[in-house]
Formats: sequence, C-alpha cells, structure tokens
Amino acid sequence: MPPTLPLPGPPMPAWLKHGLASGIVFFCCWGGVIAYWRLHRSAPAAPDMAVYLLALPAALLLLFWGAGKVVASRQPVPAAASGTGPQRAGAVPAQAAPLAILAAALRSPHGASVGELAAALAANRTRAGLDPALVDADGFPVMTARSTEAHDDMLRADIGTWLRHKGMAALQFSEDQWRALTLASAVTSDLVMRATDELVDGDAVAPMLQLMPLLPDDWQAGQRRVAAMWLRHTAAQFGWPVDRICIDAAASTDPAPAAAFARLARSGDHPAPALALVVACASHLSQQRVDDWAARGLLFSPSRPNGLIPGEGAAGLLVANLAQARSIESMAYVLLDRIEETRLDAAADAAPLSTLLESVCGRAGVGSEEIAMVIGDAGRHPDRLLELTGFVGAALPRLDAAADVVRIGSGCGNCEAVPFMTGLALARYYTLEREASSLFASNEDPYRRSVALVRSALSLPLK
Repeated sequence: MPPTLPLPGPPMPAWLKHGLASGIVFFCCWGGVIAYWRLHRSAPAAPDMAVYLLALPAALLLLFWGAGKVVASRQPVPAAASGTGPQRAGAVPAQAAPLAILAAALRSPHGASVGELAAALAANRTRAGLDPALVDADGFPVMTARSTEAHDDMLRADIGTWLRHKGMAALQFSEDQWRALTLASAVTSDLVMRATDELVDGDAVAPMLQLMPLLPDDWQAGQRRVAAMWLRHTAAQFGWPVDRICIDAAASTDPAPAAAFARLARSGDHPAPALALVVACASHLSQQRVDDWAARGLLFSPSRPNGLIPGEGAAGLLVANLAQARSIESMAYVLLDRIEETRLDAAADAAPLSTLLESVCGRAGVGSEEIAMVIGDAGRHPDRLLELTGFVGAALPRLDAAADVVRIGSGCGNCEAVPFMTGLALARYYTLEREASSLFASNEDPYRRSVALVRSALSLPLK
C-alpha cells in the first residue's frame, strides 16, 4: 500500500486570507515606491504620498477583487453541487450493503471444525505429510493433506440407495469424488442443523434457503447436478423444509467463491430476508489423480518443490442479508463486504494485493489499522510466500508475522475452492475472537488475486 498522506488541517478563515492579501499588496506598493524615492533622492509631497501609499494599493485591491468576482460568476456550477447532471468521473459509488455470515463449518485435514483448525494453526500443526496409501512412479509415498473424515461406508450406502430410488443408479463417482461428497454432506448437515434450530419455528414459514454448491471444475454436468440434489436432500433430512430449498444453478457454470458471493451481494440491499448456504468441497486423494499429475509434471516431489500437493476438504458458510441477520437475536454474525478480485493475464509473482486492500477498506469505511488478523492461502511456492509477506509488511506493518498472520495453503493442499472458503470461515472466527476486523488474502492461484474483509457487526450503524 502506498504511504498514507497526512490529513489536511482546518481551512484558513476568509478574513485572515483577505487580511494577508491586503498586507502583501500594501507591502509591495510601499516598498517599491519608497525604494524609488530613495534611489532618486527625492522628497515626495503630501499629495504624492497619499496617491502612492494609499490610493494605489487600494485601487489594486479593488481591481483584483472585481476581477475575481467576474471570473467566479462565469464558472459553471458543478453537477455535484447543483444536484443535476451526470456523476463526475472517478466518483466513489454508493456503498453496497454487506452480507452477514451467520455460521461456518468445515472438514479439513487438521480439524473437523473451525475452532479445531485455528488451534492447529496456533500450534503449527498444519503441515502436509507422507501418505503411504498413495505412491509415485517409483513406489515412494507422496505428500498429501488427508482428512480422516472423508470416508464413510454408511453414507455411501445411503447415497447409493437414494440414487436407486431416484432412478440414477448408473451414475458413477470416482474415489476422490466420493470423498469430496462425504465431506460436503457433513458440512451441510452442520450448518443446516444450526439454521433449523434458529429459523424453523413451528407453523411459521421458513425462509427460502438458497443452496450454492461449489464443486471442482473437472466434475461432469451430471455429477454436479446429482451432488447438488443430494446436498438438498441432506438439508431436508436435517430439518429444513424441502420446498423451501432452491439450488443456485449458476454455481455449476462458475464455481468460483468470489462469483458466488457477488451474486448474493446483488440482493444484499433487498428489504426481504434472504438466506444462502455456500459449500465448497474437493478431494484429489486417489491413485488415479496422483498418476495423472505425475505424468503431467504437476505433482510435488523433492525434484519439483513447487508442484501440487493433493489435498481435500470441505468448508461452508451460512450467509444472509442484513434484513435476515437482524431478525435473529441469538446468532452472532459478522459482516462480509464485497470481495475484491482481479485476474492476471499471465502468471505473475507481483500482484496488486495492496490495491485490492485499499479498495475493500475504502468501500467498507474501515482503516487498515483496524485489521487485527490476516489469513492467506499461500502454500509452499516461495514466490507466493514472499508476496504475502511483503504485502503484510508494507500494508499492515504493525501486525506480528507470527501471531497475527496464518497461512492455510500447505495444510489444505490443492483442493479447488476449499482453501478460499476455509479462509473466510477462519476470518469469521478471528473477527469474533479478537473483536476486530480480519482480512483474507488469496494469492495461491497464479492468475487470480482476491481480498476479503470480514468485520464486526457492531461497525455497522443500526437502521
């Protein structure tokens, strides 16, 4: 972030400016006339003194004052002052209402809840490890980030029964897809149980719940559709009325988290209550995936330290607009302002994180000095680590790199949108814990940079 300019002082009073201008005019006139008289050794008469020491300065002041009035009268009235005409170029648009994060849940290789993952991060226990179940071409274990929650035979049997009941028994999931769906089911059930306890009350009509599943890019259209239908079925099993659940179809074509939250933000100012469940899941823990990455030269190894580490996980957020959030007295929520994101034309290590920070703080009306925690998704790539470290050191120099900055990339491994959603879940956790704003900075993707600000609900005035 560029250095902050000092704030201007209070404006000079008009009477003082006029007095100084008059004094300068009289000083110049008197100085010039007296110097002329002394140079020519002449003794001015009383009329000369009156003309040159009084009348001349007064005439000059009247001339300047009259000319200024004429120029000012011919200037057009600015559109902003007159209340008409187009908005001036570069004007800051009206601040959009933030979204409210009501709850978060996750399943990660280092914790089955946000609190467990935060504790593991504090204890520096979030490293990837050698996985004896997956080997490279030489038969050696590969480095992975594996979750103990990703295999559930009973759940697979339930999904198989449900598929047969729906006439889709022929649909096939790969091993890593089964693992991702298992993790997503657990996160969905956690969040729906929380929402049901708070929002489904007797005969009252439950709010419409928008389900937004963010699935890996390489899933086929049929697999995406069935996975979304299963998560909807899971939500209904855990208490949410099935006729009050709709699936966000746009998530199938654009599963990027920033795009999902942008769609939600467009309805943020709507007076009607709105509720959404955003869930990301992915798993790359299968021998087929390892072999494919190794064949393409993408797999992490001692000879390729910047390669990809197979990872897995799921993370979800229960999100509402302010109208819905303010109607729930028993749920502590935080505010998520519009996620600032930019895409790069080519892979680059220099990235505009500072520019994105300025933009997101400016929109939220929050100073960078109010940020108490930074969560980054940088993994093992040294350039990404240096970029994140340099960004924090320059833009947020008062933060302690050991206590106030955490990185989740290495612990999550490569698993699509899950690290992004995990970062937002952790930002919510730290904002509530520290009662101060948290920042999520995403730079692991070489072609994309994102910054998200999560702040306390107390920072927004009541309406």
